Amino acid sequence: MLLGVRIENFGLFQDDCIGALLEDIRNAPSQSSLAFEAGVETAHPLNGMEALIGRNHSGKTMFFSFLSFVQSTVIKGPVVASTESGRSGFLNLALDPEKPVTATMCFLFTHPKTQEKVYCEYKLVLACNVHGKPHFEKEILRLWTKNMEEPEEILSFSSGAGFIRHDGQKMEAEMNDSQTSALHAFGAVKQYYFVNRTYREIMGWFFVEFKKDHITQIPEDVTPGGHKHLNCEGSNARNVLLYMKKEFPGRYKELIAKCIEVIPGLSGKDETDVISFFKKPDILGTFLLLLSDPNPKPLLLMESPDEGLYHDMVDALAREMRSFSLSNPQCQIIFTTHNPYILENMSPGEIWVFSRAMGSEADKIDIKCAGSMPIVNEMYHQGVGMGAIWYAGHFDD
Repeated sequence: MLLGVRIENFGLFQDDCIGALLEDIRNAPSQSSLAFEAGVETAHPLNGMEALIGRNHSGKTMFFSFLSFVQSTVIKGPVVASTESGRSGFLNLALDPEKPVTATMCFLFTHPKTQEKVYCEYKLVLACNVHGKPHFEKEILRLWTKNMEEPEEILSFSSGAGFIRHDGQKMEAEMNDSQTSALHAFGAVKQYYFVNRTYREIMGWFFVEFKKDHITQIPEDVTPGGHKHLNCEGSNARNVLLYMKKEFPGRYKELIAKCIEVIPGLSGKDETDVISFFKKPDILGTFLLLLSDPNPKPLLLMESPDEGLYHDMVDALAREMRSFSLSNPQCQIIFTTHNPYILENMSPGEIWVFSRAMGSEADKIDIKCAGSMPIVNEMYHQGVGMGAIWYAGHFDD
């Protein structure tokens, strides 16, 4: 599970953090309610479901773009990542081209034998040469448990040379080129469990790009056969439904019943109608299928999943998202929204407010957790819903 992300020198992010990093986790026992009441900033690790809110152009989409860039960098290398998906090159991604782009991410895992909580923090530093070609300058993966005094570096590479630690043994290694991630290289080896676990976590991030055009204009001859997972556009929804019917009949029946209950056009219909519906499903139906995946991705990133949905459909989607996060405690949903209705079943610690000071040389993004706002916490504990608090303007400057 992703607990926190720190972004340095990417886009309009100078040095911004969402969630909690390893040092925040380690210092957490010293934080108290008295500290909060005194105005001392406390860390808020990311939970199973998180909402990103804020005005247009405040950095929410850019945050998703950063995570996508990190994923692509680790898997494919920084040169490819800097130019794919419409990106215009590393020099245009860095806020200050003279400085490196740095990503720091903290994850929570469970030890496969002892079942204790293990915190892993991965730091990635990218720099470029005089021609603007990016390369891996540094990669560090640190591990910490609550019975350790200090974190232990289990992977550390600088300019392609470094070491990996396994079973207490430190083994030196060197990468063939500056375009290959050490996390990618060693993360493919199962014996390096927490390196492998961190790599698979990043590799499994799923960026939802369901759009009406992609879903409803599917050719009849789309790749035949059962598909294990939905693609990012959701254009193989019927294939996934058929795969689920054969491999997970119990989950399939639950999904059929849920679609008949929740989707207005299927009310009173039967299984045949649902299968026919998934030839060209609507947005809500595609999300229901995604959230019913028997082997879900570790992190689902959704931009405005409620866009275009009627208010009662927004409520239905919010319930399914919450049910997914509770049923899959090792998985997460992070979504953006401009709709206060979808926040009504969320708590202050699950909402991150993005703001941007524009119109000056100090054009920058600011990110804060609603759980750090005393008035928001007080209203929430008095029974006021988060959507109502947002609508009343308490998140805005």
